[in-house]
Amino acid sequence: MKLIITVLFIFCFNTQLLSNSTQKNVLILNSYHKGFEFSDTIIKNIEELFYSNQNINLSVLYMNSKHIYTREYRKKLHDLYSLQLKNKTYDLIIPIDRFAYKFVVKNYKNLFTKEQILFIGIEQYSKELAKVYKLKKKINGIIQKLAIEDNISIIKKLMPNLKKLYILNDRSPNANDTSVFIINAIQKIKKDVQVEYLRDYTLQELQEYFKDFKKDEAILFVRFSIDINGEYYKTNEVASAINTFNLPVFATDSLFLGKGIVGGKLVSTDQLGTLTGKFALNLLNEKIQTPSIQTNNSYKHVFDQEQLTRFNLVIPRILKNFDFINTPISFFDQHRTFINNVFLATPLMLIVIFGLAESLYAKQRATRKLKQRLDFDYALLNAIDSPIFWQDKNGKILDMNKKFCQLVDMKYDELIGINLTYLQYKSVKIDKITTFLEENKTDTVNFTLKDKKGKKKIYYIKQTSFKSKHSENGIVTIFTEITKEKNIEQEREKEIQYLIQQSKMAEIGDIFSSIAHQWKSPLVSITSLAQDMFYSQDTSGKEEDSYHIQNIMLQANYMADTINDFQDFIIPSKEKTVFNVHNTIKNMLNIVQHNMKYNYINISIIEDENINLNIYGYENEFMQAVLNILNNAKDALLSNSEKNRNLLINLKNKYNVLVLDIIDNGSGIKNKNKKKIFQQYFSTKETGHGIGLYMTKLIIQEKLHGKIYYKKAIKGSHFRILLKLHEKEKTL
Repeated sequence: MKLIITVLFIFCFNTQLLSNSTQKNVLILNSYHKGFEFSDTIIKNIEELFYSNQNINLSVLYMNSKHIYTREYRKKLHDLYSLQLKNKTYDLIIPIDRFAYKFVVKNYKNLFTKEQILFIGIEQYSKELAKVYKLKKKINGIIQKLAIEDNISIIKKLMPNLKKLYILNDRSPNANDTSVFIINAIQKIKKDVQVEYLRDYTLQELQEYFKDFKKDEAILFVRFSIDINGEYYKTNEVASAINTFNLPVFATDSLFLGKGIVGGKLVSTDQLGTLTGKFALNLLNEKIQTPSIQTNNSYKHVFDQEQLTRFNLVIPRILKNFDFINTPISFFDQHRTFINNVFLATPLMLIVIFGLAESLYAKQRATRKLKQRLDFDYALLNAIDSPIFWQDKNGKILDMNKKFCQLVDMKYDELIGINLTYLQYKSVKIDKITTFLEENKTDTVNFTLKDKKGKKKIYYIKQTSFKSKHSENGIVTIFTEITKEKNIEQEREKEIQYLIQQSKMAEIGDIFSSIAHQWKSPLVSITSLAQDMFYSQDTSGKEEDSYHIQNIMLQANYMADTINDFQDFIIPSKEKTVFNVHNTIKNMLNIVQHNMKYNYINISIIEDENINLNIYGYENEFMQAVLNILNNAKDALLSNSEKNRNLLINLKNKYNVLVLDIIDNGSGIKNKNKKKIFQQYFSTKETGHGIGLYMTKLIIQEKLHGKIYYKKAIKGSHFRILLKLHEKEKTL
């Protein structure tokens, strides 16, 4: 009996040992805090896989790097984990995202022994880092590539007329890894689409920036959880902000799917978690050879039907294998109960047949009402200010209103039943309209046409198809005049450019004020030391040193005056004042005289006698406008020999106008470029930005209500500025 009990005890003990020997311990180091949706989703899917395997013991540590990630914090984490993980061994370490991965690699020797590493959420894997810490054979992982270029391609397919793309990416370490791929993608499309790469904004600033709808513009959202000030935003806060954006927002992962984004080629966090769990099981069961670095290529094309409808976007036929969310409920599903009841009530439908007799009589009444309605529609159509006409599928005009006849200067009888292409030789306007509609096949386009007085009129053309009762397809074309709106839009764009430039100048002014404050203190100290030296010496030495000390004082005062002049210049004018143009130009030349002198440029100022030089306007902006011209002249004069670099500034009065001519004998401007030099972003320099002369024209014409133009010169360039003189008020 004792022998049997002993055998059973040994059997149970060995079974327990065998069970313990197969127990696997896995540690997840999450870079973020509990509640961060991205990492929580990955962990949830890993846990679901592990729960089916009772031999795996899973532990999770949260590192909270979204809120703090300083070197001191990493050291404190190291000290904490040294105590927390002491005498513990694991079979696998899973660091989620960049912060946790680098922490594990750099502290592996102190915290772990022989555990394998499986990283997830890293876009750029460095073999050199693994080699430095001698962990090359222990590091496994899944490299996560965001489909930046593919999503840009999808946006262009959904928006064929895309003009501008905004790319949102914060300044986090992960975002810096992604930024390399974003910049490469921008380089490939910058010739076709204007791209604005936004990284240094707060969430509130982005909401303000995208509050207005702009046609043919879109946003590619990469990530945004930390702003330029280091403030962390929760997922629901970012989702709320995205919903306020009045532009279609595409994304690279599924985190905000159903929360405001249109969709795109997305990395599924659910799939990523499942893939990581399967990879971990294979490592624990030694089913794959280590080390193993894989790239996650599991994407899914998903779009939010509500957002597509909101921005009037249609998935092109060329795009296949995609899914929708928030699709509208079909009529059948919505009225399933009603339809079932109809089938059940089929016998009752027979009664309806007897009602058809009554409908014959009703049809006659309806015919009379239809005629009344047609007469009403005709009157209503002619009361509309927009020209309208519609054609059948062959292009024959079926009808039109009076405004369309007035637009093309033809009578109703001359147009009805005729194809527009047959009337091109009769009317120049019809020729232009027909040619324009053939070249522009989109539903909505803008079209410019001159009226009888020669004034340009801009029309917004909307074309839509219709189907008549006779199953004949046709097109309705509506012309809506938007001349006034377009003019207002152009003026608004000019004002925005001016305000942006003013903002930049104000920021530079603030920076320079700080620098000036730092420079003035040493200058005061230098002059004080020079005076002390002068008065502290014996009388016998004063005469010898006075010359040098006076020179020190003179140079220090000159530097202080230069700083003050530049500081006054760089700060934008807050209000209009009366200023003397000659004095203003002299003050500006004092700022740039060293630059001009260093480049051997001879500047001459000529003015008529008894000339009125007073102007009412923004003095600093005027200085900026003239300085832009002088800087261009300086660059052009550098191609001349040092003895042949002349710049002339001529001032004179003509009636009640001040004429300012700026003439140089430089290389001049080519004939093909003379009409373009005042255009925005046009530059004749390889490294130029095309802003200087554009802003000069904007300041002179919009802010000073003057005129500026380029005159033909025998050699060099000649700019002429016309400004209204300020007349002194006469006193009684």
